[in-house]
Amino acid sequence: MTIVKDTRSITHKFSGERITFLETGEETNGDYEYIEVLLPSSSGGPPLHYHMNFKESFEVLGGELKVVEGKKEIILRKGDTLTVPKGTHHTFLNASNENEVTFRVKIEPAHNFEKSMRILYGLIGEGKANEVGMPHDKIHGALILDMSDSRYVAMPFFVKYLLKRLAQKGYKKGIAQELINKYCP
Repeated sequence: MTIVKDTRSITHKFSGERITFLETGEETNGDYEYIEVLLPSSSGGPPLHYHMNFKESFEVLGGELKVVEGKKEIILRKGDTLTVPKGTHHTFLNASNENEVTFRVKIEPAHNFEKSMRILYGLIGEGKANEVGMPHDKIHGALILDMSDSRYVAMPFFVKYLLKRLAQKGYKKGIAQELINKYCP
């Protein structure tokens, strides 16, 4: 399979979710990453998670986006915005069973989100991850979580610890750089 590395958009092979990189961290000198996401109808998002190194600002362009922030559920519609601060538990999904939702996310400061998603979608496309995006290789999964600064709320502490160790091993052995070279422009 040929990996196209010069495109601004990537599409999840199974869900149809599309991410377009409008401004990359490299282009903004690390200040932020700016993406546009299309979620098909009835599409879920990631598990409840948080980030310690960046905030996320959501803006809906069309459709309805359900954001769970802490214990609150918020429906965002065209023109609505929401900023999720660092350390805040959150997730998102398409609120509609009939229509897609398109929204933009600004990640401040930039934190390798683009690289993590390009690697993940590349692995999915090659059959090296399951339909929900869990890489078959645990080091790959640990590296993707580390690059995206994604910490799952429901994950036990010892699993988080093991994943951190696996990510360190992946960086030390050059696996992270191999994945970046293969899947990132």
